[in-house]
Amino acid sequence: MTIENIKKIDRQILDLLQNDAKITIKEISNLVGKSQTAVRSRLQRLEKDYIKKYVALIDCRELGYREMVMASLRVNASHPLEDVKTKIEKMEKIKYAYVVTGEYPLFIMAKCLNHQDSMKLIEKLRNLPGVEEVKTEIVLDRIKEDHSIIIPE
Repeated sequence: MTIENIKKIDRQILDLLQNDAKITIKEISNLVGKSQTAVRSRLQRLEKDYIKKYVALIDCRELGYREMVMASLRVNASHPLEDVKTKIEKMEKIKYAYVVTGEYPLFIMAKCLNHQDSMKLIEKLRNLPGVEEVKTEIVLDRIKEDHSIIIPE
């Protein structure tokens, strides 16, 4: 299924699920004006093609996470970028990692319990083979965290 083939009702279902993954098929059925059987069938197709998994969004602040580290990493040109990517991928603390343009081709984000936890992570990044420099930023305040996406029409 491509985005061109996705119907309005499928977009509605995806929007409803993004807002509340625990919404029932009956509730979706009432909101989109289709039978529960039709919704169930559409949902199965969406789960196959678009929905990666259902998750609970946990308030990390309530669990004691006080800092978020954002870091840009410059990698030695003689060192394979793939090696560094593989090592970062295995670091449990890092929750977001991207290859980006510019002088610092890797960008990561991690939530840390406290300043000491942040410093341990930064030191670990600095000691990765192939990493020449790490530019870090500590988030002082969260203005907005929105994990939903706009479903294109």
